[in-house]
Amino acid sequence: MKQLIRLKIEKIAMGGFGLAYNDGRAIFVPYTVPEDIVEIVLTHISKNYAFGKVVNFISYADSRIKVNCDAFAAKNACGGCDWLMLKYTEQLKYKDQLIQDVFSPFIKQDIILPIVASPKANHYRNKVFMPVAENRKTGKISYGIYERFSHRVVEHKSCENHPPDFDLLANEIMEFCTTTNIKPYNEIQHRGQLRHIGFRCSADTSEILVILVTLGAKLPFTKLLVKKLTADFPQIKGIIQNINREKGNVILGDEEKLLFGSKHFIDTLNNIKFRINYRSFWQINSGTIANILNIISSQVNSEDVILDAYCGIGTIGISLAAKVKRVVLMEELSAAIDDAKENARMNDIDNVSFVLGKVEDNLASILAKENITKIILDPPRSGVNKNALEAIIQTDLKEIIYLSCSPMTLARDIKILSASDRYTIGYLQPFDMFPNTWHIECLAFLFHKDYNVNREQ
Repeated sequence: MKQLIRLKIEKIAMGGFGLAYNDGRAIFVPYTVPEDIVEIVLTHISKNYAFGKVVNFISYADSRIKVNCDAFAAKNACGGCDWLMLKYTEQLKYKDQLIQDVFSPFIKQDIILPIVASPKANHYRNKVFMPVAENRKTGKISYGIYERFSHRVVEHKSCENHPPDFDLLANEIMEFCTTTNIKPYNEIQHRGQLRHIGFRCSADTSEILVILVTLGAKLPFTKLLVKKLTADFPQIKGIIQNINREKGNVILGDEEKLLFGSKHFIDTLNNIKFRINYRSFWQINSGTIANILNIISSQVNSEDVILDAYCGIGTIGISLAAKVKRVVLMEELSAAIDDAKENARMNDIDNVSFVLGKVEDNLASILAKENITKIILDPPRSGVNKNALEAIIQTDLKEIIYLSCSPMTLARDIKILSASDRYTIGYLQPFDMFPNTWHIECLAFLFHKDYNVNREQ
């Protein structure tokens, strides 16, 4: 039997872990917060740190609240949330602390601004994909979210993060699968029919896409399922069967069948309409991205020529087009560029142009050809490729606006830009894009040092 270790959690660490110390070793414990006193067992041990799992709570921190979710409160908790047990004001406090921990060693504290809260602390997600599995007790098909660090599905009936309509739809799909004997996917045996169920919606939930991810092309009784779902949920704009025949963690496959309606839905952001494919990247928290766009918009003017790198379907660049002279949108995925072009057309925006290709391969040539005054970077979690950063440095761009979902890679890239002795950070604005989790979105404004002197004069 593993040894029980009694700890008092002292602070919050990256990853949303509670942090304590034992015999000179840092111990990271999920689902704990400062002032919790716990008994744990170690699950992973390294020389200077270890991870643990709570066996008993001796006492709870005052910042905790009652959890209104059976999946999160389960013995093996759902991995969709880190901090559902915390008051929202406490979540924001800890996110501010995490940002200070990452950036204050090399950025002045007074330019790290307090985090901007999400307009919604619950039911904010406009997208979710949930794995399907067989309930071990009943043998019935069920859906849920993976337990942290595992592929064990923690069954759900409802979720505090996405709209209630998603739960109603998911439960109806499960009832239909039980009735028609549609089997859940078993990843060990690589057998079964239904792998994931996915939902995407507009900010007001007036348009919903339903995505059924299957192992093979055959899915029985789809016409009956379509008839039932669309009758009960008239806001459904499309039902798509996505076929993923491969083993592994990638959710979506390359094949698809349109079972009903459209593969796109329409959402509105700051009075701009966007057509969004079920595969496309679209920020999951509509209220927070609206707040981010308002701040970016305040930093541009009618003389600016903007380069929107990693533009996706054009969310940022198209939103700014009416305020600036011109926007160049760059993206490596052709389907996203097609959507961006359609979004510009749909909104009668004609002061935009498009570049298809990887940012690191095309940035230098675009900066050489275009009179870019500001660049907007919104890269994936891995951050900006070093070649792209070098192209920015060599061009002496006046302003860089960098939106990041990873504080760690943002810090790395800011250090590279600052080390060139050409750029200084004006300010850093965190946003809560992901309530009930430890994740943080950050917006950084960097200025060329010569340009920054002129601005201050």
